[in-house]
Amino acid sequence: KMKWQHEYKIGIPAIDSQHKRLFELIGDLNEGLRQGLKWYQVKKLLTTLDQYKTRHFQLEEKHMKECDYPGLEEQQKAHAYFTKRFAELGKELETNGINADTVRAIKEELVDWLKDHVGGLDREFGNFYKSFSK
Repeated sequence: KMKWQHEYKIGIPAIDSQHKRLFELIGDLNEGLRQGLKWYQVKKLLTTLDQYKTRHFQLEEKHMKECDYPGLEEQQKAHAYFTKRFAELGKELETNGINADTVRAIKEELVDWLKDHVGGLDREFGNFYKSFSK
């Protein structure tokens, strides 16, 4: 189960609360796939997650631009990768139905990407932002 943990906090309240929500949404998707939700229910979860991650990436990048964050380009590339991979996995689900390979890919790729990204690049940004806003 996807669990939000204190260690994922980066110290920017709006972004932390969005990260927490992203963890919940990916957790819901993961759990739903595991429990065998119907396709229309999975599609609804995918749509919600897609819209939310887009808003989240925009907010994060806005904060980065405001403080001339030197890691902005790396973050944009990471966000673009996630967006592309998320779309591909959604298409695979739509085309092939809910199958073990796609479910495993979502679990392994999306969950791991989120944990690594928030715990890595986003934490670096949080540290930069704290020193910038003093």
